[in-house]
Amino acid sequence: MLLGDLELAGQGLRDVTRIAGGDVRLWRAILAGNALPVADAVDGIARDLTRAATALRIGDLDALTDLLQRGISGRGRIPGKHGEPARDYAVLQVVLQDRPGELGRLFNASGLAEVNIEDVRLEHSPGLSVGVAEISVRPQDSAHLTDTLRFHGWHVSTIDPVVVTRL
Repeated sequence: MLLGDLELAGQGLRDVTRIAGGDVRLWRAILAGNALPVADAVDGIARDLTRAATALRIGDLDALTDLLQRGISGRGRIPGKHGEPARDYAVLQVVLQDRPGELGRLFNASGLAEVNIEDVRLEHSPGLSVGVAEISVRPQDSAHLTDTLRFHGWHVSTIDPVVVTRL
């Protein structure tokens, strides 16, 4: 990845590299304490990455699809909130001004609507003084919260498809 490309990187890159920003001593201890299983997992990942690189080079879309499907299946085995199975949530995108108290105002408005925010992700807009909060709520609460937030002056849109699975 070129340095200029990093300027275009969004939250997804931050999500998949989060552990890289962790405490080296902690992760060294975790890895050392689980050395053989982690080594086996790394070997499997290396094989999958080699398969992916080969498939990309030769244009083998079936092999790429298989790798992506295996990734989806593997992710589906990760437990959700409180160790329960992963659930479907409606995701609302709410535009936030980049100023103190905005998240508090958003959470307060959700509380007034008596809707629990199950998850929240923030996406910052490079070069702009706004960002987007992606808030996950139970699908049955989506329309009520959208109406309430819009009534209080928030700009809200829903992600298509409206319902996504969150861990």
